[in-house]
Amino acid sequence: MVEARQSSAIGRSVESQRLDAFVDSAFAFAVSLLIIAGAEPLRSFDDLLAALARIPAFACAFALIILFWLAHRTWSSLSPARDGRATALSLAVVFAVLVFVFPLRLLTDTATHFISGGLLPGRGLISSFDELRWTYVIYGIGFSILSGLYALLFRQAQRAIDPADVDRTQAARQWERTWMLSAATGLASGGIACTSLVAAAPWLPGVTYQLIPIGIGLFALRDRLRRRAA
Repeated sequence: MVEARQSSAIGRSVESQRLDAFVDSAFAFAVSLLIIAGAEPLRSFDDLLAALARIPAFACAFALIILFWLAHRTWSSLSPARDGRATALSLAVVFAVLVFVFPLRLLTDTATHFISGGLLPGRGLISSFDELRWTYVIYGIGFSILSGLYALLFRQAQRAIDPADVDRTQAARQWERTWMLSAATGLASGGIACTSLVAAAPWLPGVTYQLIPIGIGLFALRDRLRRRAA
């Protein structure tokens, strides 16, 4: 009986490691797409300078991809056990990331070009407000889908964690709340992009994502006040 339990535990551990390794490799491939998409071999020093000028856009997109990867690693540490639901959600995250990387690349290139006053590459990628509007909408939907998948993953973690482990259960609940906020923010950004405001303030749908750190801070403040009251 003991040997059977040990064998089952080892099997779950191997299964978890294989799933996490697959997810890690998929995120690594997504990062490579940030470079490969639209990249051309360097043929001159001017090409080198043009490639170096794309570093700020790459850094922004890279940071967001890494943020999603770190979230999956956090989920993995909170919920080491894997079931069919966890596997399906993780695979859905992989699929969504590999699709999400393309509007992410387009938006970061355009944003850095706009913020730099035209000094950085990105001119002509989006040539009208309608294209900008739809780019924000597509990006917002992708961001919301990814965030929603993570919210479901951390909800699954709450079910897998031992109820006696209050700290881990609370951490999973807080992460679920954060990703639900992120999903709602992505939808709000896409909704704003559908209005006429984007013509007057093309930066507004992007600035909407600042609601995420503000919301996280407010949630943390509320939790702190509740602990003091208790």
